[in-house]
Amino acid sequence: MDRMKAVVFHGPMDMRYEEVEKPVPKEGEVCIKVRFASICGSDIEEYKIGSDRARPPLIFGHEFSGEVVEVGPGVSKERIGQRVSVNPILYCGKCYYCKKGLINLCNYRRSVGRTLGIEKKRCDGGFAEYVCVPEFSLVPLKEGVTFEEGALLEPLAVCYCAAKEGNFEKGENVLVIGSGPIGLMITQFLKIFGSGKVAVTDIVDFRLEAAMKCGADYVLNVKNEPVEKALELTDNVGFDRIIVTAGAPNVINDSIKLVRNGGSIVLVAMIRKVVEINPIDIVGRKLTVYGSYMFTNEMHEVMDYLINKKLNVGDIITSVHSLSEVPDVFRRLASENSKDIKVLIKTD
Repeated sequence: MDRMKAVVFHGPMDMRYEEVEKPVPKEGEVCIKVRFASICGSDIEEYKIGSDRARPPLIFGHEFSGEVVEVGPGVSKERIGQRVSVNPILYCGKCYYCKKGLINLCNYRRSVGRTLGIEKKRCDGGFAEYVCVPEFSLVPLKEGVTFEEGALLEPLAVCYCAAKEGNFEKGENVLVIGSGPIGLMITQFLKIFGSGKVAVTDIVDFRLEAAMKCGADYVLNVKNEPVEKALELTDNVGFDRIIVTAGAPNVINDSIKLVRNGGSIVLVAMIRKVVEINPIDIVGRKLTVYGSYMFTNEMHEVMDYLINKKLNVGDIITSVHSLSEVPDVFRRLASENSKDIKVLIKTD
């Protein structure tokens, strides 16, 4: 049996660069030679604390691109050589939600790079030289889209959907809470779509500087100044829409304070703690709260924004590392001293 190099998660704060068995594509699957992979904030979170979504041993990596090098039974050999990214949502295709096209809500889905879903089956991801996935998950890269950009199609699709969520209207004033990679990409989409003033808050200055490069009209470090100061941008009326990409529990009530009457709040961050709110604040002010989870087929759509140079992912990619460096990179990203925003892994 052939072997390959991979980075394997063995439990919280335990990531190892190892030699493992190279996967062989089963019926309906393809094998991809990974070119670039991207580290997601959820990867870092699972690395720090672990959960049923990441039961070890497991190879992380749900944001990646590469080239099809082998196909399993039932897959045309014409796929070989195709440049691709992958939609990590491995949906069942038969349930109520799948039949409505809502594959992100499929109760029987699995996820690449996670042990999420039915029977908690292991589904290794792209932090490896090779990975096998179902043919239906392939997203062929259009001409003009690089492998580096292809590795970011998944988070870009997440941000594309989040930026549109909540009855988007041109000219509206929007507050993005959190200027990590997701907040920064959402900011870019908001400006592309024609938002009015876009404000971004965070507690880290270098991330706020990146937000300005991504088109933010106003930034605020809420570690140094009260969050209510952001209301100055709206003449103290409140923001039409607030998009939450930061995982701190207090941002929910901050959002309620900062949104205008009749406005909307879009929750993107996976906040893992119970939050106490007063429902009268929502009912009495006619607020609407949306959850924006993943996407369906929008990875295809966001490629056009890359080809037309409307999106610039170069502003958020802060470093590129080899596969062997990944354990050290995770240790650094899990600390409070990291100056990285988005990290790419080059596998060859």
